[in-house]
Amino acid sequence: MSPRPKNIRKINNTPSVAGFKPIAFNSCCKETILLHFEEYEAIRLCDYEMKNQQEASVSMGVSRPTLSRIYTSARQKIAKALVRGVAIMIKGGVVYTDSEWFRCGVCGFLFNNIDPALKIRKIKCPVCHSDDTNISNININKNEIMMKIAIPTKGNVVDNHFGHCEYYTILTVGQDNQILSSETIPSPQGCGCKSNIAEELENMGVSVMLAGNMGQGALNVLTSHHIKVMRGCSGNILDVATDYLRGKITDSGIGCSSHEHHHECHASLSLQSIAPKDKKE
Repeated sequence: MSPRPKNIRKINNTPSVAGFKPIAFNSCCKETILLHFEEYEAIRLCDYEMKNQQEASVSMGVSRPTLSRIYTSARQKIAKALVRGVAIMIKGGVVYTDSEWFRCGVCGFLFNNIDPALKIRKIKCPVCHSDDTNISNININKNEIMMKIAIPTKGNVVDNHFGHCEYYTILTVGQDNQILSSETIPSPQGCGCKSNIAEELENMGVSVMLAGNMGQGALNVLTSHHIKVMRGCSGNILDVATDYLRGKITDSGIGCSSHEHHHECHASLSLQSIAPKDKKE
C-alpha cells in the first residue's frame, strides 16, 4: 500500500518578499537557509499575530503537535541565519492558500489552484484547459448557488479512498445546473469518519459527496451532516460531476472494499470482541 500523502497546510497568503539578506561587513558566505511557506506561516501566526499554538494549528489545518514541530523548525532556522549571517529564502513546502483564485479568460470559469500541493506559475483552466488565466477576486452571488458538491480527489480524478485522499474538490453549482467554480481543501489527518471533515464540508454548504468506495462509518457521519453520498464514482472529477447533474449517477451501495474501510470494520469487530458477555442465568 502506498504511503498516505503529506497533509497539506493552509496559509493565509504567500509572503510579500522572497527572502532576506544580511548586511555584513566582511562576509562572503554564499550559504542560504530555506524557510518553507508553512514555517513562515507558523511564525506569522504565533509571533506576529500572537496566537497560541492551538489557535495557529486550527488556522493551518494541522494537529497541535505538527504545528509545534513546524514552529520550532522555523525558529531554529531563523536563529541560525542571524547567528551565522546567512540569507533566508522563503519558498517550498506543501501548502495551499484561500486567497489565490483564478478566472479563465476563455470560458470565465472561476477556480483556485486545482492541485494545492503544487505551486506553478501557469495555471490551466480545469474546464477548457486554456492557460489564459489571471488572478481574480471571488464574486459569486449566494442567491445564484443551487448546491455544492464535494469529491475526494487525486490528480483531478476521483480518489477511491475517501478518508485518505490527497485533497477534496468543492464544486459550486448554479441555478442553471452549471458548475460555477472549483476549489480545493486538504484532506484531514487520520481516518475520514473520525475527523471533522464532514462538519467542515457542511459548514461550507456542501450537500452532495461523489465518492469511490466508502465504509458505513463514513457514510453515517456524512449523512448525519446532511450530505447525500453517491458511491462508486470514478474518472475525471468534472466529468463525474457533470454526469451527476445530468442524472446519470446513482449510489452503487458498495462499501468496505478498501483498506480504510477494512480498518473501520475491523475496529468495530474488535470493540465487539472485548465487550462483556451476558452472564448465563
